[in-house]
Amino acid sequence: MSKQQKPVGCLAASNNVMAAPGNPVVRPGLSRGNSDSGVPQVAVQHVIAPPSTPPGTSTRAHEGPLTELRAGQTAKVFKVHTETLKDRCPYFQPLLTNTPRPSADLLTFPDLDEFAFGLFTRWLYGSMLAGPSDFHSMQHYLCLYVLATRFAIERLKNEVMDLVRAYYRTSNMTAPAYRLEYVYSHTAGGNVMRQFLVTTAAYRFLIEKEPGQREPRLSDAMRGVIAKGGELAVGFVEACATLHTNGLEDVRRGPDCRFHEHVETKRCKVVPSEAYQG
Repeated sequence: MSKQQKPVGCLAASNNVMAAPGNPVVRPGLSRGNSDSGVPQVAVQHVIAPPSTPPGTSTRAHEGPLTELRAGQTAKVFKVHTETLKDRCPYFQPLLTNTPRPSADLLTFPDLDEFAFGLFTRWLYGSMLAGPSDFHSMQHYLCLYVLATRFAIERLKNEVMDLVRAYYRTSNMTAPAYRLEYVYSHTAGGNVMRQFLVTTAAYRFLIEKEPGQREPRLSDAMRGVIAKGGELAVGFVEACATLHTNGLEDVRRGPDCRFHEHVETKRCKVVPSEAYQG
């Protein structure tokens, strides 16, 4: 068994590969400790669409003065049109309206990942998000979700939620312990990303067994997380109970709107699920 490696900040991350019920689990190079061993580290290539005017954005949003935002431990600078921030981000609308020249401290976010901030600024100008493609980019997108939560951008939260679910579905992945810890430590109770990720972890726990193993067994990493107690442990137990009663429903499949929030955005249209969505 390879030695577990812990992620550093928002850069080092991996995912658990899961087999469907009744199929053998093939995980070359991956241990139950959720280490990154055997996982290729491929540079992320994001396809960015030409800037356009997003829905609900005024025609003057991409004009006028710029606001300097700083993110990450290096305080990387991102210059964004002030009207764009006010139009698309509820967090900045009152801040930049009531305080035309806010101090640098109010516009600096050292706890928000600069890679996620880069995705955020591109999204502000209408670029399409390509979604995660490997374990590195998955962490950036989870950081982007945390950013969208902090800035109260419901549309962006729902979009990132769809991309994360799609990646886990097509890659046959579930959430490892450290991803759960990251999301639970940066979101509040009742959060749909929490619910989704912890349910994938519970699903893996219930269906996967090592050769000769009669009962499900927690990985060392998950055992350590559960032993700490708190909301994450409660969420995991509740997810296991729910899966037991609903016949092990795979939450990676099904309508996107199930994990959306619609307080400020319109509800999704009901459309028949595709065959791959289950």
